[in-house]
Amino acid sequence: MRDPVIVVDDAISHAQPAFAGLGRLHCLPAASITGARLAELGATILIVRSVTRVDRALLDQVGSLRLVGTATAGTDHLDLAELEARGIAFASAVGCNARAVAEWVVAALAVVEHQLPPTISSGPVGVVGLGNVGSRLTHLLRTLGHEVLVCDPPRARLPAQAQAEPFVEFDTLWQRCSIVSFHVPLIPAGRDATLAYVDRESPALAGRKLLINTSRGAVIRDRALDRPDVAAAILDVWDGEPELAPARLTDPRLLLASPHVAGYSLEAKLAATRMMHEAVSAQLERPPTWSGSDQLPARTLTGPFERELPTQVIDFIGDDARVRALAQLPGPARARAFEQLRRGYQLRREFRSWRVPRELAPDPQRQAWLQTVGFELL
Repeated sequence: MRDPVIVVDDAISHAQPAFAGLGRLHCLPAASITGARLAELGATILIVRSVTRVDRALLDQVGSLRLVGTATAGTDHLDLAELEARGIAFASAVGCNARAVAEWVVAALAVVEHQLPPTISSGPVGVVGLGNVGSRLTHLLRTLGHEVLVCDPPRARLPAQAQAEPFVEFDTLWQRCSIVSFHVPLIPAGRDATLAYVDRESPALAGRKLLINTSRGAVIRDRALDRPDVAAAILDVWDGEPELAPARLTDPRLLLASPHVAGYSLEAKLAATRMMHEAVSAQLERPPTWSGSDQLPARTLTGPFERELPTQVIDFIGDDARVRALAQLPGPARARAFEQLRRGYQLRREFRSWRVPRELAPDPQRQAWLQTVGFELL
């Protein structure tokens, strides 16, 4: 039997050690993963990121594929119905970055808290979407003492005994919450559509609030941020990404800008690669042999702190400056530079991987916050 031909996006972390022993491996830039190239290689297994669309147009050119995997939690770049119709197995890394995104959100809130009026910073938090990220964020926020309301229409329709959460309607959440964070997949149409979520729902005006989006850019269209009841925004994903609107980048209501990296932790990337390795191994009926666990040593902080968060952990200020600087570039160059920011981003470590000497955080309240979100105090 011929070895399987495995094509992997070369930006996927640790692809070489994870897949080299499973077949003939080709690591290609995302731009080179085309139907013609896959057909030329005789690809039987394809592992992509969210920048590669796997749809009918691509699949029509490649008759050899047996498995398509995405090393991402989201799947809106894949035509799952088409894969099923063709008998092509599918795997995703769902949940791989849930902890990373949840940590990013609570850390971002800590960093901007001093910029928010008490009516916003101390108000209830609304979480839209109770999937892997939303559920982890909800737990973390409640552990930190926040009141949290959750909206998830598909889960709210489940039988009462299957619900782990008392859900509220979106209008109720919007009216009551001063901070609203979105954690939904991008669904263009239908009963549970999330495209232009805020704009589409158009609830009655409520108190001014902070919006946070780490899901998909089109969930909150740019025009929605101009609503009079939106006081501020924290954006990791962008409408029209990768070509960000200069007007949005220079908007004074934008408190933090980030290049779609909320889930970019080393732990998340290794988890995604491990999940793909396991999927490929299962497809080939082999036991998995790679976990990446040897790449996760604990680290000790040396400072400094930016507000509540050590800059060594998440460089919010640097990320913000780099994204805002894109406003000076013309459209195509802006899009390329945004992708370069993502591609060249240095993976951070999750909170549980850090040890913090107590002398760096002598304040008891800061120590309590650090321990609650997962840091180890020395």
